[in-house]
Amino acid sequence: MNVNLRINEIVIGEGVDLPRSMRRVLQAAVETELTRLLTENGLPHSLAQDYRIPGMQVDLELKGKTSPDHLGKMVAQSIYEKLIK
Repeated sequence: MNVNLRINEIVIGEGVDLPRSMRRVLQAAVETELTRLLTENGLPHSLAQDYRIPGMQVDLELKGKTSPDHLGKMVAQSIYEKLIK
């Protein structure tokens, strides 16, 4: 089965300093982690058909400095958790 997932935009809130040069690292981390979660756990049955989510808010509690790679994993895990609910 092929899954096409498109994330148009990730908006990072105030207080998170993410240099422009690290945005690709964040993007790659989100893609990698979502791929891993979907591969290991499968696609939720509710999303087996053509399904669109117009927007999704993910609230993360960040403590201290967080690397773009770790932030991307956290974002992907939060997205997946919302998808399976």
